[in-house]
Amino acid sequence: MSKIRNSASLILLAKDKSQPSNCFNYKTLLFSRHEKATFMPNSCVFPGGVHEAADESPLWLKHFDKFGLQKEKLQQLKPANGERPSMFKPSNENCLEREISLRITAVRETFEEVGVMLCHNQDTIKDSNGYGYFLEDFDRQHWQRLVHNDASQFIKMCQELNVFPDLWSLHEWSTWQTPLTFKKRFQTAFFMVALQKTPELLIEKNEVAHYAWKSPLEYLKSYVNKELYLPPPQFYELSRLLHKKDIEELRDFACRRAAKGSILMLPVQYRCTDGIVGLLPGDDMYPKDTEGINDFIPVKATMQDFRSGATRLHRSEFVNPNKGTLLLNFPLKDGQLSPVFTSTS
Repeated sequence: MSKIRNSASLILLAKDKSQPSNCFNYKTLLFSRHEKATFMPNSCVFPGGVHEAADESPLWLKHFDKFGLQKEKLQQLKPANGERPSMFKPSNENCLEREISLRITAVRETFEEVGVMLCHNQDTIKDSNGYGYFLEDFDRQHWQRLVHNDASQFIKMCQELNVFPDLWSLHEWSTWQTPLTFKKRFQTAFFMVALQKTPELLIEKNEVAHYAWKSPLEYLKSYVNKELYLPPPQFYELSRLLHKKDIEELRDFACRRAAKGSILMLPVQYRCTDGIVGLLPGDDMYPKDTEGINDFIPVKATMQDFRSGATRLHRSEFVNPNKGTLLLNFPLKDGQLSPVFTSTS
């Protein structure tokens, strides 16, 4: 079985004042991977990437300390209680805690891929209002190229610009693990940040084929119409966002909910006679032990018949990659929103 690598993704929201009051007043950023990408080619995804050793270097503690951000402030990034997936365990006692370093990964990768640098300096930190702050007035192209080629350049950039990553505006949202049927696998922490205006992007052409700012509903409609492909985590998370059309309401919810941590969303895939079912934690039929499962589990039943064997449902059912249903009929332990979208209706 392939080694699971840790990574982080960022659900980036930006206020959209152009829409009527009964519509979403925010947009979210997704981009399409190139067709030659080694993982999920042609997929529409949130910015993000692999957690690197440089992201958990203790040098970051010295850098934060320069701005008066000491251990007590950094501890605010840890949930008060709740479940902690294995990826939040640090590599060793000398490394940063993962609640810090994975946020650094999310900020760094977002800068590498789309040129958005979420950060504060000594002056802007005083104006922090719960929204993310980004810097554009520097040689982004130069630093983007350096950081893209060497993750350790990210802290050097922060030192030279006299800024620090805006970690406190990033709220822990969810944790997903690639299904066991994939050769290349990741455990990914998803964070959410809200911005008061849409940043000017600087696209890294080797990473990004196309990008868009759309409402969650617009993405889901495009997905159903086969205009784009959303991997299961993106499909699920966008479906959750349908509950919240107001960016401030969503940001406040994300901030409060983050205190409960996140459960590990590891789909276990079953091949029914009429489609693919992905069981998720809490479903009555979810395996107690997922070790050793490295292929689709065959079931001689339709998805509906397979579903009838469970009372508590937490699963996806896909007739094809662009036609699926998400089912959840009980509250999750981490207080998360339930997905409300189906592409079969």
